[in-house]
Amino acid sequence: MFKKSENNFELLKLLQQQQLPNTNEQFIIKQAIIKLNKHENPYLVKTNVKSALTELALKRQLSKAGVQLLTQLSKSNINEDVARSSTTWF
Repeated sequence: MFKKSENNFELLKLLQQQQLPNTNEQFIIKQAIIKLNKHENPYLVKTNVKSALTELALKRQLSKAGVQLLTQLSKSNINEDVARSSTTWF
């Protein structure tokens, strides 16, 4: 399983690489980077980013690069899924 700090680093690295053309999209990314730098929960940050990008997609305001990022963030991660599900077992 990934440690919280490893997952935080991976998400931070992914978001720092993004240069989205839409200012709304880039604002979402910048806010997420700030939260990760403040050591907020990476799972919550990732969920918030996905939610915000999905909202833009529903309004048809998401760029092609934004769609690619949303797709990448939405891919299942077996380590992350097992970690979350195991916390509900006990």
